[in-house]
Amino acid sequence: MRPLTHRAKIIVSPLNPDKAVSIDEFLDAEVSQFRAADLLDLRRHVNGLRGKMESEQARVHYDLVQGIGLLIGLLESSELDRCSDPLPAHLAEAGVAAAYILKGVDLIPDSIPEIGLTDDARILARVLERNPMLRGDV
Repeated sequence: MRPLTHRAKIIVSPLNPDKAVSIDEFLDAEVSQFRAADLLDLRRHVNGLRGKMESEQARVHYDLVQGIGLLIGLLESSELDRCSDPLPAHLAEAGVAAAYILKGVDLIPDSIPEIGLTDDARILARVLERNPMLRGDV
């Protein structure tokens, strides 16, 4: 079976299920409220991210597994020791993605077999696309 990769740029609004929004609109709204303290708090949840990455469901989402590995590396890096508000866009977006992945009940509840992590994968894929420095491309 070929691993899934996610590149769609439209999702259903978490606040209004009858409305589709772009992932960029969703990220911009979330980033505007995300603070350095929120990012530092995510360090306590690295094991939760590892658990998602190692789950049976995540194995079909190749880009999700790789992306979570990048998020874990960032959260464990010394770069966060120096972060302050306002956060650089790449750190804020990485934090929003990590927080979203850690939620068990989101646009598509993670407990739904085969598709539960699709929304997580789509959001993380877009964050990595928007921020090449998170992928180490810069």
